[in-house]
Amino acid sequence: MTSTAWEPSVERRRAITIAVILVGLAAAVGLAITLNRSSPKHDKEAAPPAQNTAPQDNVPSGPLDSVPAVVEPDELAAAHKIMREYLVAIGTYTYRSDSASWTAKARAFTDGSKSMGDQTSLPTGRAWAECVKSKCSSTATADLKRDTVISNAPVEGAGRSVTTLAATTVTLHQDKTTTQTTEFQITAAYTGGEWKVSSLQLATVGNAGIEER
Repeated sequence: MTSTAWEPSVERRRAITIAVILVGLAAAVGLAITLNRSSPKHDKEAAPPAQNTAPQDNVPSGPLDSVPAVVEPDELAAAHKIMREYLVAIGTYTYRSDSASWTAKARAFTDGSKSMGDQTSLPTGRAWAECVKSKCSSTATADLKRDTVISNAPVEGAGRSVTTLAATTVTLHQDKTTTQTTEFQITAAYTGGEWKVSSLQLATVGNAGIEER
């Protein structure tokens, strides 16, 4: 009888032990699944991509060739035209040229500033007297070599302007024919709806020579 009473007790304990083990395993598995779902890696993979990321202001959003030109090609051509006309005008005259009319014609290519007015005039004094005496005449051609500065500054008092390295070849016909090529930095600015020459600075004196006829 002792053996029969002991055996059911052992079986019950064994059943209880197995039940406890199974409950523990189930709890461990559930905890592992919960931790995996809440891990940073899982959150990173599950997170949707940002839809409203603000673009950086200093990074172009398109190709560089989509940026508008500083000065449009037709405007650039107009600036070059007025430069060439001015350079030809100041190097072309004869001893019969009337100072007032010649000066007015040449200054019409400028912006009307005092600095441009001062340097846009016929030779005066002895030089002009010698020209009249020898019945001289002068002709000029202009060659625009390259643009050095193109600007479209959005500030008051400034705007579209083009500075170009140019060369003029002036031929003076008198007792002897003298030819000289001079380089200038010439600037045209968009003023009052037109391109006008606003600056002329000597760059270099190129080849100067004398040819006799």
